[in-house]
Amino acid sequence: MISKHGLDYDAVVIGAGFSGVRSLWELNRLGLSAKCFDAASDVGGTWWWNRYPGCRTDGEAWVYALNFLPELLEEWDFTERYPSQQEVQWYLSRIVDRYDLRKNIEFDTEVKSAHYSDSSNAWTITTTKGIAVTCRYFLPAMGITSIPKRPSFPGLQSFQGELYQASTWPKAESIDLQNKRIGVIGTGSTGVQITTELAPVARQLTVFQRTPNYVIPAQNYRLDPQKIEDVKKDFDGIWHLAKRNLAGHAVKHSGKTVAGVGGPEKAQQLFEEGWNLGCYNFQLGTFDDPFISPDANKSAADFVRGKIRSTVRDPGTAELLCPKYPFGARRPPCGDGYYEIFNRENAQLVDISCDGIDIYEQGIRTASGAEYELDVIILALGFDAGTGAMNQIDIRGSQDRSLNESWAQRLETFAGVLVHGYPNMFIVCGPHLPAGNQPVSLEVSASWIGQTLEHMENNALATIDVFNEAMDAWTTHVEQVWQSSFLAKHAEELGSWFVGTNIPGKPANIMFYFAGIGNLEPWLVKERDAQWPSMTFRTDAEILSPNGVANGDNFVGGLDLTPDMLESMQIPLQADEFGIKPEAKSRLVNAAAAAYLNVAVGKMRKHKLEPVQDYRVHWWKVTHEFIDSEEGRELIQEAPVTSDGLGQLTSKLGIEGEVLARMGPEVLNILIGKTEPLAHIMKDDLLFRVYLSDECKRMNRYVAECIKRLTSQRKNIRILEIGAGTGGTTLDVLETCSPTGEPFCTQYMYTDLSPGFFVAGKTTLKKWESLLTFKVFNVIDSPASQGFEEHSYDFIYAANVIHATPSLMTSLRNMCKLLKPGAMVALLELSRLTPFYNLVFGSLPGWWEGVGEGRTESPLQTPQQWDELLKKAGFSGTDLIAYDLPGPERHYCMMLSTALSNIDSDETF
Repeated sequence: MISKHGLDYDAVVIGAGFSGVRSLWELNRLGLSAKCFDAASDVGGTWWWNRYPGCRTDGEAWVYALNFLPELLEEWDFTERYPSQQEVQWYLSRIVDRYDLRKNIEFDTEVKSAHYSDSSNAWTITTTKGIAVTCRYFLPAMGITSIPKRPSFPGLQSFQGELYQASTWPKAESIDLQNKRIGVIGTGSTGVQITTELAPVARQLTVFQRTPNYVIPAQNYRLDPQKIEDVKKDFDGIWHLAKRNLAGHAVKHSGKTVAGVGGPEKAQQLFEEGWNLGCYNFQLGTFDDPFISPDANKSAADFVRGKIRSTVRDPGTAELLCPKYPFGARRPPCGDGYYEIFNRENAQLVDISCDGIDIYEQGIRTASGAEYELDVIILALGFDAGTGAMNQIDIRGSQDRSLNESWAQRLETFAGVLVHGYPNMFIVCGPHLPAGNQPVSLEVSASWIGQTLEHMENNALATIDVFNEAMDAWTTHVEQVWQSSFLAKHAEELGSWFVGTNIPGKPANIMFYFAGIGNLEPWLVKERDAQWPSMTFRTDAEILSPNGVANGDNFVGGLDLTPDMLESMQIPLQADEFGIKPEAKSRLVNAAAAAYLNVAVGKMRKHKLEPVQDYRVHWWKVTHEFIDSEEGRELIQEAPVTSDGLGQLTSKLGIEGEVLARMGPEVLNILIGKTEPLAHIMKDDLLFRVYLSDECKRMNRYVAECIKRLTSQRKNIRILEIGAGTGGTTLDVLETCSPTGEPFCTQYMYTDLSPGFFVAGKTTLKKWESLLTFKVFNVIDSPASQGFEEHSYDFIYAANVIHATPSLMTSLRNMCKLLKPGAMVALLELSRLTPFYNLVFGSLPGWWEGVGEGRTESPLQTPQQWDELLKKAGFSGTDLIAYDLPGPERHYCMMLSTALSNIDSDETF
C-alpha cells in the first residue's frame, strides 16, 4: 500500500522489538501504510540478539508485556516470574502474527541513514543494501540497549579459542560450553546472568571485574495456574501500580523512610523482607529514601554488603565484591545465586580495577603479569545506551541538521518523543525514556504518538515540529531531576550508562528520566488535551500542489515558507485559557472597545465638547464616524450596556481587556486634554504587555519563526529591529531563537527613536544582553548620518512602526539602503483599523505622523498599498503575507519583501 501523498509509505519504523511492534500496530490502526526495517532475522529487537545463556527480564512477566488491547493481557501466558529471552522473543513473534504485522517487516536489513527534505517535507530512509524509501513519518524504535559497547582490548583477534559478545550471541544452538575454561569480562546485568548460568557447567569460570555491583536476588519462580489466575483478575490494578512506580514496576512505594521506622533493628528487618521478595521489591518497595538521602542510601548499601560478606566464604573475595560507591549510582542487577558461585571450587574472581588486561592466543593477561588460559572468552561489556542506536544512523533533519552533532552538545527531546528541527520524527522508546521497566513507559508514549498522528491525519496536517522552548523546558526538567539526586556525581565518575560515560569519548548527558512515567505522562496528556500548543503544524495544502506533487516554490528570501505554514502554527494564546477561539475573542475585544468609544462620543455630543486642536481632531473625526457607521452600531449592540457588564467582559479578555478597562473610561478626558494617554498606557508596563497580548502574539511568532529559520541556515546574520520600544516583540524573537541566551546571530541591533526605551528593554532582555546592541535610530533620516553602515544587514523588521512615520516612502527607502541585496525586511502592520486599535493607539500622537502626506483617516495601508510602496522603494513587493486570523476578523499581517540589487543608494524620489 503506497502513501496517499505519492511517497513510498506513510511511515517507516526502524526496529522490530517491543517499540517497533507497538508502533506498527498503531500505524495499522490508523490505516497508514508502513514499512519496518530490522537488522535481525526475526522480531524481538534486543530479545532476538541477546540470546546468551541465562538471559531473562528483570521486570515481572505481568508488566513486561504489551497492553494496547485487553486480549493481550488475557492471553498472556509466560511460565516464570521473570521470563527468559526465548519466551519474550516468542511472545513478540506471536503478537506480530496475531495482528498480521509481519508483512510490514523487512528483516536482515540495516538502516544507514534517514534524511529529511525541507522542500518535499519527506524522509528518505536508506539501508546498507542501497535501498531507499520515502515516507512522511519516521519512527526510530530501536530501544535503549541495542548497540553493544565495542571491545577495545589489545590482542582481541589473536585469541585462538571461542570468542562471543553477549549482545550479539550466535543463533546456533550447537555451542557447547560444558567443561570448558570460560572467562567472562563484565559484571553488569548481562555478566551476572551469564556467570550464574555457566558456573555449574564450566570446568573453570573466571570473572574479570573492574567495578563491583550491588546484585539483588531476583527470587524467580515458575508460575502456577493459581498465580496466573490471580494476576489476570487484577491486571488493571497491577498496571496502575506500575505506572505510579518510579521505575515502572508493579511495586508499591512503602511510604517509609529509614530514619522514620524506629531504629536500625527495624530497618534491618524491613530490608530483609524486601530482600526475600527480590529485585525491585527491595530497591523500591522497602524504603522511599535510599536514592535521595545519603544516610538512607548508606543503610541500604551496608545491608547488601553485609549479605555479600555473609554469603561469600573467602573474606578477600567478599571485599572485592563489595561496592564502595552509593547504592544505585550504577544500575543494580538482579540475579539469583550470583554471590554463591564464588564459593565454588571452579569459580574465581579477578579484580582488574587497577590492572589493565589484554588478550593473547591462549587467554587473558593482566598488566601485572598474571595469565589465565581460557577456552572461551565472553564479553559482557554493556551497551551504548540511550542515544547509541540513533547515533548509529546518520539522521539529518531540517536544514541538514545532524542529530548526532546536535546531541553531542546537549541531549534534548520533548518528553522523549520529539526533537526540535526534526519534523515528523517520533522517537519510540529512546533517550529520556523513564528509567526502569520499558514496556510500561512504551505504552504511554506510543499511545500519545498514535493520538498525535490521528490528529494530524484528521486535520490534514502534513508536518509537526516541537517548539524549541518546549523541548528546552522538558530537557531542563530532566536534568534538574537528575542533578537533584546526590547519586548524579557518583554515576558520572563511575562511568554509568545512565549518563553515557561508560562509552569512551561520549559526552556526559543524562540519558533517562528519573521521575517516572507518572510524572512524564502528565506532560503528554496536557499537550494533547490543549491541542498540542507546544507544536507547530503545517497543512497538506501548504506543501502539495493540486496534482499531489511536492511544491518547491515556497522559498522566500532563501526561507522555505508559505503563509499557511505560519498561519497554521499552534501558538499558545490567552484565548485558549478562556475557552474561546481567537477570532471570537477578537470580536469581543472590538465590541467592548466600540462600547467605550460610544460612551465617550455620547458625552462629547451631549455636553457639546470639542477635542483639543491637535492630532486629536483627526482621532475624534474617525471615532464619531465609526460610531455612526453600520459596523459601529452592530458592534455596540454586541457589548454589555452597563459599566459593570463591560467590566465583567473585559476581565475575561486577558491583556486586551486590561487595556480597555484602563483606557476606555479615559477616552473623553484624553479627547478634551484633561489627561494624557501615555500616563495610562505606560503604567505597570501595560504598553510592553500589549505587545505580548493575543493581538500581537501571532505576528511576533511569525517574525520569530522567520529569524529562527534564517539563523538556523547560517550564523553570520546581522539583524536590525526598528522601533523596538520596550522590547515586546524582541522578547518573543529571542525566546524562540535563543531560549537559553546562546548566540544565534552575529549582531542584533535594537533601535528606537528614544534611548529612554532602552532602560526597560535592557531590564526585560537581560538574559540576552551580550547579544544586543542598543542604538538610537530614526528611520526617516539617512542611516549613514546616524552611524549605520549601508547594505550591511541580512534581516530588518519593524513591528507597528513604519505606518507611524511621516513618510512611508522615505522610511522604506532607508530600510532598503541598510539591507544587503537579496536580504529581507519584515513589516508587521495592521491591515485595517479596528475599534481596539483606534481606542488604544489612536489616542497617541505618533499614530498620526502620516497626516502630512494625506493619511488623515488612518495611518494604515492595505497589503496591496504596501506592495506598491515596497516596489517603488527598491524592494520586490510583498513576497509573502501572513495574517493573524481567518475570515472577516483578520486585521493584522506580516509581510516579507526582498531588497533588490539594482538600487543606487543615492537615488531620490
